[in-house]
This record gives sequence, structure tokens and C-alpha cells, in this order.
Amino acid sequence: MTSLLTVVGVVKVMVWQGKDPEDNHWGCPIRERWGLQAHQQMSPALAEKLAFTATMAGSYGAAAQVAGKWGCEVDNSVIHALVQRVGSVAETKTQERLKQPPQESQPQRRAPELALLMVEGWFARFRGPGWGKKRTKKERVEWHEIKNGVFYLHEQAGQTAGEHGMITEKTLVTNCVTDSSQQSSRRYAPSKAPAAKSAGL
Repeated sequence: MTSLLTVVGVVKVMVWQGKDPEDNHWGCPIRERWGLQAHQQMSPALAEKLAFTATMAGSYGAAAQVAGKWGCEVDNSVIHALVQRVGSVAETKTQERLKQPPQESQPQRRAPELALLMVEGWFARFRGPGWGKKRTKKERVEWHEIKNGVFYLHEQAGQTAGEHGMITEKTLVTNCVTDSSQQSSRRYAPSKAPAAKSAGL
């Protein structure tokens, strides 16, 4: 006879125990069928219900009081031992899962054709040909337009753990317009643009 604490109280069952002829281990077929461990005295349904109650109640004592309201008189030490056992199993499974590298859901999918291009222009002050001279008819200060461009694919945009935007790979282009007929441009690779990266571009 075996006793089992369930959600409806203590249940006593007359069961067979013996040696399994297939692998020669000793056990109880019905307990193994129910998924019970060797010395487990609580049904899986009750264990799950008590563990959930302890999580929501916030303390083992409060969980024992709530369990008593739905007809299950258990001591808070029983709930404490249950939570420790369930937590240990969950932690073991978590560590095993973290050892496995995440698998891409669609490793053979093509890169998307959607891309983004952002362009911004602003004026910067430069020294003119008359800069530093006491008397001159030339401009001491010249204003030239600076144009910055950022290009990246849609899949290269993401977020950090703090929900801040980030771009994993991008192309930066800087263009300085000196006059209407002359302009100079410079193209940066992603790894050579620390200033732009720190500025959030």
C-alpha cells in the first residue's frame, strides 16, 4: 500500500511492487506511470499547485494558509522543500540550455532588400583666405555645407538590453561642399567611424 498527498487529501492505494523483468530494477509500476520519484509522497498536480501558490503568495507561511483554504493542510516547511527542489531542477535545465548556442530559425533565408538611407546637411565655419590678417579684402571666415549620410540594411538595426537603438553595421559618407563647382567627399567603413558611432549614428 502506498500513500499519496493529493489536492483532494491523502489517498491510499493498494499497488504491486516488484522487480521489472526487462531491466531487473525494483519499483512500483503505477508510481512510475504517474511520474513519481522513489520517495515522493506528493502528487505532481498538488506539487505544481503549491509551487504556484508559493510564487504568488510571496512567503511559505502565506502559501500554507492559502492551501488550507482549498482543503490542503500542509506545513510551510513542506512548501519550502518543494520550492527548493523545483527551483533546483529549473536552474539545472536553464544552465544546460545556456550551454547550447541558439539556432537561427531560418538559416537559409535571404537578406532583405529593405535598406535605410539618412542624409543631413549643416554649415560649418572655416578659416578664409583673410584669416589672421590685419587688413584684407578677402573673407576672414567662410561657411561651407557639410553633408553626412548613413546607409544600413533593415536587419542590421536592433536594440541593446537597455532598449537603446543600435546598428550592427553601417556605411558613413561625409561630403564637404566648398563652392558650387567643387566638393570633396570621404567614405568611412563601419570600423573607422568611432565619432559617428559614439554620436548614435
